[in-house]
Amino acid sequence: MTGKTTVGKKYAKSTQAHCETVLRTFYDFHLDANPGSLLLNPFPLDRARRKGRANAHHNPMDEFKNERKGRYRPTVPERIPGRIPDDKYTEVFAGLRSHRDRALLAFWVSTGARASELLTSQERDALPGQQLIGVIRKGTKNYQQLPASPDAFVWLRLYQEEAWRKGVPRGRGEPLWWTLRRP
Repeated sequence: MTGKTTVGKKYAKSTQAHCETVLRTFYDFHLDANPGSLLLNPFPLDRARRKGRANAHHNPMDEFKNERKGRYRPTVPERIPGRIPDDKYTEVFAGLRSHRDRALLAFWVSTGARASELLTSQERDALPGQQLIGVIRKGTKNYQQLPASPDAFVWLRLYQEEAWRKGVPRGRGEPLWWTLRRP
């Protein structure tokens, strides 16, 4: 159902590459911090990259060469981004019981924002005329306006009409999302 491959007996190439990078930088850090030590990096860079900056004398008119960074670094295959098939998405969307849930799912899929970022939005953050919704980003805590699909704003408006009929407060400073049932 998930489309993920089963776990094999060896680590994945991406895990191997990550571990190689971590160990190489660990040893490079300690070699730089202790210049007189007898420490040797077991994961050296490619011989052409040992001294100086990578591509230091690169001609900007030429393409970059596809070089490996470390001598023991495996080649990591290109991965296809994870996705849900359209028929499964439609099945999930049709199974939702409220306009609120449909609006949240539509915003989540069309903006790529985290659920926690969407749930903290206020009414002033939804701008249907420009098809933008404002969120506070998790890492930087910066306010950012994200483009969203027109369908998401249709579901949002249907949810708002339903919520306002049930007595949810209105106002630009009010939260955008409310629980529609009593505690």
